[in-house]
Amino acid sequence: MTVILNDGAELAPLDISGEPTTVQGEKRDCLSFHFPASAGLEAINAAFSEENCESIRIVEDGGTEHIHAGYVIRVSLTLTPTEDDGGEGQITVTMAQRTYTEEQLLAIRRQAEATAAQMTDTQLALCEVYEMMLGSGETGEEVSDNG
Repeated sequence: MTVILNDGAELAPLDISGEPTTVQGEKRDCLSFHFPASAGLEAINAAFSEENCESIRIVEDGGTEHIHAGYVIRVSLTLTPTEDDGGEGQITVTMAQRTYTEEQLLAIRRQAEATAAQMTDTQLALCEVYEMMLGSGETGEEVSDNG
């Protein structure tokens, strides 16, 4: 099984499990990824950032792919000793999905940011047109109709 994150990082978990859990006062779908301790706690911590988990692709050994979107809320990152892997330990990172309301608010915020950027571009273009209409004298001074 392979996990492919937004930045293209490919990780090989021991197992993946999912269940609904209450996080930040909301019932959310959560995915838990289990890795051998040799994967490194810091490496797993860095890999499962909010940006990298906007879209998580899971490719099963048989080739079946699943895409999970919006699992950006870190619930936990733990290193626990286990008996079955020779005492090496296991890293588990659990990510929760944004709620429908949070998704809608994010879409509104992105649209507002895009609209603000378009307005700024329009304002700059209007300033340039205004400056071209005014023109400038040989010394760079503005030329006015009043002489």
